[in-house]
Amino acid sequence: MTLDKKNIQKEKELILSQIKKYCPIVQPFFELDMKLNDYSDLLYNFKIDKIHSQRQELIKNKIKRKLNKLFGSNFETELKVNLNDKLVLNIADHHQVLNHPFLVSANIIGNTHKLLQPIKQDAIIVLSSGDVPPNNYFSKNGFMLHGKKVPLFSNSEKELSSCYIPKRDFNYIEKLKLTDRWQNFNQKEQKFLSKEFEKIKSFDFSKCQNYTDQITTIVKNTWPYLFEEKLRPNLPELLYLTQEEITTECLIDLLEEDNVISKCLFDEQFRNKVLNNFRGIVTTWRENEQKGTHFFWRKYPGRNQSLRMYVEGDKLVPADKRFQDYSIPLNKDAIIDLLKKREIYPSLFIIFGVMNFYAGVKPLVGYGSLLYLHLMKQAWIKTLGEFNLKNEVRLVEQVSTDGFTAGLAIFFKKFNDKLRALYAYDIFYEDGISEEYLKMIFNMPFGEILSVGAADVYDYYSQKYIPKKERIKPKINFDDLSQLVFNWL
Repeated sequence: MTLDKKNIQKEKELILSQIKKYCPIVQPFFELDMKLNDYSDLLYNFKIDKIHSQRQELIKNKIKRKLNKLFGSNFETELKVNLNDKLVLNIADHHQVLNHPFLVSANIIGNTHKLLQPIKQDAIIVLSSGDVPPNNYFSKNGFMLHGKKVPLFSNSEKELSSCYIPKRDFNYIEKLKLTDRWQNFNQKEQKFLSKEFEKIKSFDFSKCQNYTDQITTIVKNTWPYLFEEKLRPNLPELLYLTQEEITTECLIDLLEEDNVISKCLFDEQFRNKVLNNFRGIVTTWRENEQKGTHFFWRKYPGRNQSLRMYVEGDKLVPADKRFQDYSIPLNKDAIIDLLKKREIYPSLFIIFGVMNFYAGVKPLVGYGSLLYLHLMKQAWIKTLGEFNLKNEVRLVEQVSTDGFTAGLAIFFKKFNDKLRALYAYDIFYEDGISEEYLKMIFNMPFGEILSVGAADVYDYYSQKYIPKKERIKPKINFDDLSQLVFNWL
């Protein structure tokens, strides 16, 4: 059933009333009248503590080392990589091909100052999540074109951990034909998909060690096609690196020292406080529901998947009791050795602990991470305060977790008199977004743009934070809500 604007507005108000009641931290963003361009500039307007600046040097060095491996020793000049300033990094994206409207827009919203410039600006670095399976909310095994799924993975691969996927081909055309879905696309769409596949095959994967390296290469090379041709020469590079790999490299050094991260693992009293104080926060752990993992994921024996681990005494023990032999002693040498062998990788608790709450990297977040990073910050302050670590409390208090950039759909086109949000490959199909469209977006109020995503924000929050008896089932989506905001299209 198609709702008119009056009923869309009425349902939007109901949705927002529940979001504001149960997730009040997000309320100011829905009411923000600041132009997107000004909001984006504000994300970088803060001071950084000298201690955080010193700690960030380790992260910068690991990022440079990875970029050197992938793109060669001249990467800083060729890609305009500049890591001399404080780090502000998008942590809300998944390590996969460009696809979903909420994620496509994040690096535009967070970097308007680098776009539409007369000369090429410094590269945008993203620390994306590399432990997501191919079948996730923002991907569904591949990407979308005109509302139809294009699979990059077979159903048997949908639960793989991206961290452990080896190099592969991206032959989605073969998969479409094998499943008799190629004919779902018209001749023009088939021609476009064939052209895009040839483009992917032309990318230089020679320095890629695995699937995640290939994704870095694909994203770097396809990002310019989100924009019309005349804008591409001066676009900043977009470089995705996985949080798991960069944090692993940092941990190999950090765990040799006495700091709050090593205390989480090796100081039993501190560790137990952490386990209690962070329990129940989304992305940490709820053991009784078999949710999350304590500190690390372990490679599943013989599969490119992961095992969740829980602390038992002085060990990390697989939650799946069939794999008790894969328990890990909680000592420095064992953990560092397994990190070096890539037999374990850090959980989001450890990743955010190292990057944001220890090193002070400002995260650019989505509607999910906006809330759970706020809750993590509170838990860190509580835990550190209980051990009278006053200087660490002071440093964590300075970390801003409200750099909201992901979760806003900003690209729409009218089809049959109705607006429809554009996925990445829809935009490629249209030869990119125009300069005029971007200028219009940059001058729109942030709160208005965010309101278009209200139904999806509600869908996420209702499952995790809103009492079941009060939940509603929205009849609207971002295509409907766009009619209230993008009426100039």
